[in-house]
Amino acid sequence: MDVENLLLGILIGAALVAAPMSFWAARNAQRRFDAGRTSRDGETAGLDARLRSSEAALQETRATAQAAAEARSALAARMEESASAHAEKLRWIDTAREQLAQQFQSLAASILDAKAERFAASNGEQVGALMAPLREQLQQFQQLVVESRAQEGESRAVLRTEIITLRQMSERLSGDAMNLARALTGDTKSQGAWGELVLERLLEVSGLSEGRDYETQVVLRDEGGETRRPDVVVRLPGGRDVVIDAKVSLTAFERWCNDTDIVARDKHLAEHLGSMRRHIDELGKRGYARSSGLASNGIVLMFVPIEAAYLEAIRVDPKLYELALRSDVVVVSPGMLLGVLRTVDHVWKAEARSRNAEKIAERAGLLYDKFAAFVQDLQRASEQTGKARESIDTAIGKLATGRGHLVGQVEKLRQLGARSSRDLRSLLPIVDHDDDEGEGDAT
Repeated sequence: MDVENLLLGILIGAALVAAPMSFWAARNAQRRFDAGRTSRDGETAGLDARLRSSEAALQETRATAQAAAEARSALAARMEESASAHAEKLRWIDTAREQLAQQFQSLAASILDAKAERFAASNGEQVGALMAPLREQLQQFQQLVVESRAQEGESRAVLRTEIITLRQMSERLSGDAMNLARALTGDTKSQGAWGELVLERLLEVSGLSEGRDYETQVVLRDEGGETRRPDVVVRLPGGRDVVIDAKVSLTAFERWCNDTDIVARDKHLAEHLGSMRRHIDELGKRGYARSSGLASNGIVLMFVPIEAAYLEAIRVDPKLYELALRSDVVVVSPGMLLGVLRTVDHVWKAEARSRNAEKIAERAGLLYDKFAAFVQDLQRASEQTGKARESIDTAIGKLATGRGHLVGQVEKLRQLGARSSRDLRSLLPIVDHDDDEGEGDAT
């Protein structure tokens, strides 16, 4: 739900930013009308009244622009704070890795120094086999840390340019939309194709991947078995979905753009507003939240592919946005939708970094367990080597020391005349006792 609240906050903030543009659209319409109007005194008085009204609206939109700027600054601060938090997490991981490596190195050195004398040359291969998994785990851990730092650096570099490029792309898309809107006729099919084309372009530049982050022309069924086919379904982290609809009619708006008669223009603008209200009501009744195969809370993004069409509707009826929200519909222009899609892309990247951090922590735990097992095996081998040494010392003691030891008995045979080319006394330390003739057991 935090992601959805963030998206809703961005949309409302973008709506406030879009308000000043509506004023300039109204001024441009007024100038075109002035070029063709007659010089009648009554019409001049009416235009003066509208000019004073527009100047009053200018003051209001300036205040709105200030509020939107503050909202955008707050969003940038939160995004920067998120980047700082990820950087701090990476620094913590680097520090932990260095400390862990130092502790491992110190512990291994102390164990090897204490037990080195007890190992024979034949134990070298065994120690190498024990160290190989540990070395592999350390290399994998280091690789994960390096990859995570590289991803964080790339994300921070992208973040610095996103806020600047977002507005530039929005203005460019708005200009393209306005130019193409003038070339459109009242054909609804052509307008629908244009809306889908603009939506497709926004998805391409947003950084999202089709098939992974969003899907087009998804077939859904509601509770009554009726088929629903939304234009786009955007996937969000946490298994949530957002529906985008781009089928709003702009026929009346196209007539408003091309007509020069003020009465006819007002009529076309009212028809345009009515068309948007009807489409909002229709989307609110579709019940996407109850459709099978869709994990949505019911909110639908109603995409208006021409920025000016959105701004004029909001200018004429400022409560249109609130009306749409009550029907679980959010009206978005190209610039607003691009901001939403870019935010979704950043959320997915943050989710990936979080998963990498969890993998690093899991790998560190496995590495620690592996090293603990290595130390345990090392201690067990040391104990077994010590026991073997004690057994050898005991056997040698029975062989060459103690009263009646075996070497002494055999040496008596040589003294009695047994022929031999070697002397056992030069090979083993023999301790003689006074009663060499005794036959007691070796100690």
